Amino acid sequence: MVIRIPNWLGDALMATPVYYNLCKKEKIYLFGPPQIVELFKVFPNTKILYYEKGNTKKNIETLAPFKNEVGLLLTNSFSSAWLFFRAGLRERWGYAKDLRSLLLTKAVKPPHKKMHQRDYYLYLLSSLKLPNEFKELFLPLKEEFLESTKKFLKELKDKPFIVLAPGAAYGPAKMWPKEYYRELAYYLVKKGFAVVIIGGEKEVGEFIRKDLEGIYNFCGKTQLTEVAGIFSFAKAVISNDSGLMHLAAALKVPQIAIFGSTDPEKTGPLNERAIVLKKEFPCSPCFKRTCKYGHYECLKSILPDEVIKILEKLI
Repeated sequence: MVIRIPNWLGDALMATPVYYNLCKKEKIYLFGPPQIVELFKVFPNTKILYYEKGNTKKNIETLAPFKNEVGLLLTNSFSSAWLFFRAGLRERWGYAKDLRSLLLTKAVKPPHKKMHQRDYYLYLLSSLKLPNEFKELFLPLKEEFLESTKKFLKELKDKPFIVLAPGAAYGPAKMWPKEYYRELAYYLVKKGFAVVIIGGEKEVGEFIRKDLEGIYNFCGKTQLTEVAGIFSFAKAVISNDSGLMHLAAALKVPQIAIFGSTDPEKTGPLNERAIVLKKEFPCSPCFKRTCKYGHYECLKSILPDEVIKILEKLI
């Protein structure tokens, strides 16, 4: 079975129970963006295939050996169904969305009730009479991921560290204020921890680190596989609702997840060691990338002191 995994890191990780349920039944091929699919290299009974955005010819060539396989689409787009159709996969299964039902050999009506994104993927398996009993996020790591991580951690000199992940690709309505992250970092250093900042927001990382010792800005310097290794050694991860939040959840790291415009009931971390912080406002959850009122109070009202008190209990 060829599985088109989601394009977003968080969604791809919330879909790991799908991969695990199916790999126990038969050999699977995970087809997705290279930087994400690399994370799943040591999944049991699994091979990975690289999807190249915008390169239809290359993607069809990649899928050519799998014409006799079932293709399962965890993406909802017309284009992903069209690609499987063009590649000639004999069976193409997925949700009946984005006007693509005619391209699918089995089109499943999406669920109407509100559910977590993980359960949305498992509902597809259930509707197709496929195994769906396993529900935990699952992410085994290659030993080489952990080894390559150690070069980043050398400068910490074995000091216990906490990771801050202040970014969110979705937009500022998911981002706790950088000033709050800086205040939190200052507190952690005073308590004897090193602080590692991870994510793509180089400038935000530099703002948090500036003029403070014991803080290491790795923003933009790591591969996703190396980030996974760093998380696995961390005492805790503090993040916004982001793909990295779900990475921490999949690795079962103690974590604090800070929510703004989104809904933890739909995309919260699936981790018994996670604590979610969210403040309710009449306008939330709005699911917007930016605050239409311009105040971002759902995030600003979560103060650093509150995060610190919870962190002290967590670790």
